[in-house]
Parts: sequence; structure tokens; C-alpha cells
Amino acid sequence: MFHPLVFDNIRVVLEGAVYDRDFEGAILITGRSDVMDMATFHRLFQIEFKLAEAAEKEEAVTAQMQLRTGLADIAAEQLEQPLTEQIGCTICIHFHLPMNVKNEIPEEAKAITSMLNDIWGHRPYITHLLKARMEESRFEWPPERVDNQITLDFYRKIDEGNIDDLRDLIDHTIESLQQLQAYLDKQA
Repeated sequence: MFHPLVFDNIRVVLEGAVYDRDFEGAILITGRSDVMDMATFHRLFQIEFKLAEAAEKEEAVTAQMQLRTGLADIAAEQLEQPLTEQIGCTICIHFHLPMNVKNEIPEEAKAITSMLNDIWGHRPYITHLLKARMEESRFEWPPERVDNQITLDFYRKIDEGNIDDLRDLIDHTIESLQQLQAYLDKQA
């Protein structure tokens, strides 16, 4: 009989909890992916959503929760061998937020980081990745808008002992979406 991995157990609970919030009308799921990479033998599950009330807005903040595990964790669990310190998987959260370049981006990034640290209690490490699209027909710099991918990385593994924490994680993610959407709406 197939024994589900730690990754599978956490994925099922995470996915179900996010879909519960979608059914409640708090969020709208806009994408999901469950990938097995046979070249590197790792697993990735990601689910993307935005606030239900922002679904029709032209500029809406999106959240993407990613759950990952790799070969060492999968092999250690299947072989019941201590190939890694702790068997488990990692989770990180990305927020995608369009930003106006006319504003002071470093100051906005600091304000966003501070806002997220208030919500998350300074637990995840927060980074910003700014992306600008330049098309062949229009090579103008600086662009009017950039996309800010804000990543919250916890830099630790989780296992079935953390399953009860997933609902809080989703609640914090939704609260972050609300704060970021309010921030974006204020900037418009």
C-alpha cells in the first residue's frame, strides 16, 4: 500500500484550507499547480489567490503559497534512513504587487516590509524582487510600472506536527493581502 509523504499530507491540508476560504467567499483561487520534477526529483505545490472583493479590479494583489520538498527528504522518508537532519518540506509565500515607479520604491519597499513584519511578527525573511517589462516596440526607461514580488521565506522545514499552524498561516496571508491591497488602492 502507498504511504503518503509528509509533503502529501501537508499539501492536502493546505489545499483544503485554502479552498475552504474560497468557498467562504474571502478569496478567489486563480491558479494551482502540483509538480513532480523528474530531473531533480523534487515536488512543488503552489496555489495562487486574491481577495474576492478585489477580483474585478484591474490591479489586484495576488498571493501564492508554495510548498516544496526534495530528493533527500523523500528518500529519507521512504528508506527510513537519516539522510537529512529533519524530514519535511519548506513553505514560502509570494505576494505580487504592481508598483508605480514615480513613487520612491525603496521607501515603499520599507513601508511594505514593516507592514508585513507587524502582521507576521518578524518571523519570515522578507525580500522584494522588482520586475519591469520592456517590449520591442517601447524601450523606455524607467518604466511606469514594475511588478514587485514580495517573498516571505521561513527558512525551516515543516512536518505533520505543523499542520495545525496552516490555518493561522492562511489567515496571516489573507490579512497581508488585505493590507497590501489597501496600500495599493491608496497609491492609485
